[in-house]
Amino acid sequence: MDSVLLKQSHEDLFLEQGWLLALGFHEGWACFRVTHKEWANLKPFSLGAVVALSNLAAYDEAMDSQSRRYLEPHNEALIYHTFWGVTPTAARIKEQYPPREDLGSMLAIERSDADAVGYIDGYDSPYRGPYSLKTELFTVKEKYPAFQAYNPLPDNMYNVMLSFDQRHYLYEILKDKDLIKNMLVGGVKVKKYTMGRAWPNPTSIPKWLQDLVGSELLGWSLKVMGGKA
Repeated sequence: MDSVLLKQSHEDLFLEQGWLLALGFHEGWACFRVTHKEWANLKPFSLGAVVALSNLAAYDEAMDSQSRRYLEPHNEALIYHTFWGVTPTAARIKEQYPPREDLGSMLAIERSDADAVGYIDGYDSPYRGPYSLKTELFTVKEKYPAFQAYNPLPDNMYNVMLSFDQRHYLYEILKDKDLIKNMLVGGVKVKKYTMGRAWPNPTSIPKWLQDLVGSELLGWSLKVMGGKA
């Protein structure tokens, strides 16, 4: 009997009400319980034309006509959870947290937009799905990614498009140290996600969230992850 390899669907990774979430920032881990969930129907976003063997003039923060970013929550009370796909299939998409925190590349030097590393294309994550698990993004107010597109073909791409599947979560901030320790290094079922790149440092936590979580608790969480608490 032939074996069949089944890939996990991105839809299986969306969180449910009551589930636990830990977001890792440079200053420490912010821990949450999801209290409510809502689906979002986002219009596909056009990155525009990309000429042959070239890239966009600048990273695009994916804003609508009213300057609202697709992937930035409009309110501090929300966390966005997003996966995405791209067309044309050969378009190579790179992500970064502004001003310059590349995702998907562990190089010791800054990558160039034409590098054949750190990108996701439509072969990996088709425009109509199934979306690659590598496209998973969690975003909070003031922390959102920007996109670059590179065209590796000898012909122009007239319209590079991104499609999104997104959920919005309301949350409760957790401050119980026993629960947080079990979330970070124990056996409690939890979704852990590093915000931005892992090296040399994750992205910094927004001040509003740092004030809500508390600097002491954030610093303590780093000690927990390092086995020192």
